Amino acid sequence: MRQKSIFDDIVISGERIEDKIVYNPISNKSATFKSGTKKKIHNWFRLTPSFGPDLVDVMLEKLQYQKGETVLDPFGGASTTLIQCKLSRINSAGFEINPLLHFVGKTSLNWSLDPAILKLSLALIERNYLLLQSELLDTDIENCGFDLPAIHNVFRWWRKDVLKDLLILKNVIKQTDLEQTYKDFFLLGLAGVLVPDLTNVTLGKLQLHFIDRTNDEIIVFTSFKKHVEIMISDLGIIRAEYGLDFNSSDLFLADSTDIKNVKLGRKVDVVITSPPYPNRYSYVWNTRPHLYFLDIFNEAKQASSLDCKTIGGTWGVATSNLMKGIIEPAYPIIEAVVEPIVAKIRITDNLMANYVMKYFNMLAKQIMELEQVASKDLRVGYVVGNSEIKSVYVETDLLLGKIFEGLDVGYRVTEITRFRKRNSGVNLYESIVFASK
Repeated sequence: MRQKSIFDDIVISGERIEDKIVYNPISNKSATFKSGTKKKIHNWFRLTPSFGPDLVDVMLEKLQYQKGETVLDPFGGASTTLIQCKLSRINSAGFEINPLLHFVGKTSLNWSLDPAILKLSLALIERNYLLLQSELLDTDIENCGFDLPAIHNVFRWWRKDVLKDLLILKNVIKQTDLEQTYKDFFLLGLAGVLVPDLTNVTLGKLQLHFIDRTNDEIIVFTSFKKHVEIMISDLGIIRAEYGLDFNSSDLFLADSTDIKNVKLGRKVDVVITSPPYPNRYSYVWNTRPHLYFLDIFNEAKQASSLDCKTIGGTWGVATSNLMKGIIEPAYPIIEAVVEPIVAKIRITDNLMANYVMKYFNMLAKQIMELEQVASKDLRVGYVVGNSEIKSVYVETDLLLGKIFEGLDVGYRVTEITRFRKRNSGVNLYESIVFASK
């Protein structure tokens, strides 16, 4: 049974949203990133907290997708929604604020590359890598002429010998005489094995954790080549099945809470997405080694600055900011349904109270931003996770349902599907909030 909520007596649309909760278990393998680890294209880059492509299919059916409609994912992540839509011949679009994940998505969605050219290029990269590795065999990493990643305490992240080989490989890829889209393919291949294979970290349930890899055998090119060969094989199979007749899939480097400058060019009919959960998880932290190793970021403060802009970001500068003052509710519905929860958290922890308020303020703002691109009969599915913060139960799914209806832009919640218990608590569920115009 669901834990009693202090909002059980609040009625917004004439129907109790609590009565729209259903329990419909979906296996971890289908619901999580694990369903993509063995599937073409999805397996190119692993983002552990992503939902799985099987869940996208479930949501497309539940939202009654019709041929010719456009699907939007405003929190693109590893582009699971867009990739699955493209595989299903569905037009799609997405927004992603993290430039590493935007790069991953754009590159993963480019199926126009010739597998034969990729195979020849991989052989050329291998030859040039071995030549340069031999040339620099007796040279310390500091004297190789490469710029080290600008990440703080770089040699905590990588063993010197491993980082040296990584920089050699990155340099060879960038210097190879190829079009940029082909170089990006190989750089994505490198990003795909960077964590955890080639970095001094392991993937916990949510976050990266440093580990001692002093005695591990780490062979950079072997890991890279094996992964890239899988990618080339996937692309060959896709090309054989689809030819060059792909549906459109447009991914924008954009903040989904501010899309006024995004030129989408069409209305969207279906939204399938998963915003960060309110559990202090940082997508920026998990992609930090990639951002700096691939030279997307070149200043140490850039990662924490990005976290300040994200929904749910609490790492680095974001934490310092959230410790100050009191963040007020930005919408009347936030004051009605979120403020009572925040007030209970604030008794013991002002930072986390501000964090929860910021989280739901930004989520509401993102929903309002959708009005710029929404068709008149938009249907949405948001995958969210309930949390316990400072011993206060935060029912994200119910709160989000009430926010959808309480923003007064025409949404009606049709169902809240609680499909999976989270590992961190008996009463904590992952849910899909379904709503429609």
